[in-house]
Amino acid sequence: MHNKTELMDNILTSPEAQKIIEFVSPVYGDAYTGLHLFNCIGRVLDELDVFPDHFKDQIFVQTADLWSLDYWEKQYGIVPGQNVSEEERKRNLLEKMGRRFNNPKRIEDVLTSMLGYEVEVKENTDVNTFSVLVKGYVSDLEPAKVFIDRVKPAHLVYEIKVSEIIEAVVHIYYGLYISEHEYYQVQVL
Repeated sequence: MHNKTELMDNILTSPEAQKIIEFVSPVYGDAYTGLHLFNCIGRVLDELDVFPDHFKDQIFVQTADLWSLDYWEKQYGIVPGQNVSEEERKRNLLEKMGRRFNNPKRIEDVLTSMLGYEVEVKENTDVNTFSVLVKGYVSDLEPAKVFIDRVKPAHLVYEIKVSEIIEAVVHIYYGLYISEHEYYQVQVL
């Protein structure tokens, strides 16, 4: 600062306010109220510098603060009880997130390991319908139905199709015969 005063040293505690005062007329060097206003503006700007780095932490439940946990709980439909610690709230959220199977790939993986055959989930096969295709013969589909009923959204309907692919070695013989014909017509007069 080129016109630094003792009053500035006492009032301007914010680094941003100290930057701002350099762009202001020197007459404000002894303006008690003006310096306090510049300091308030500077403190807000100091928080804005820190906010983007702090906001990145709110993306993940494990590093979220109390103010963003409210948004996470609203998203997953959790009502926190009174006197529940921050760590307990995070644990409840992570548990709830682990039970969600909205991703068709996760449903495919679980059903594949459950049934022992490759499973493919196709979305939007009809209105509010998805299909589950089991690529192999399964005699008992009841465990798969129980699992799907537990994890699917309530408004969706599903159908399970089972297909058995049988591979066989087949020898096909074919022949080709080419012939040429000429036709003559004979008339008697």
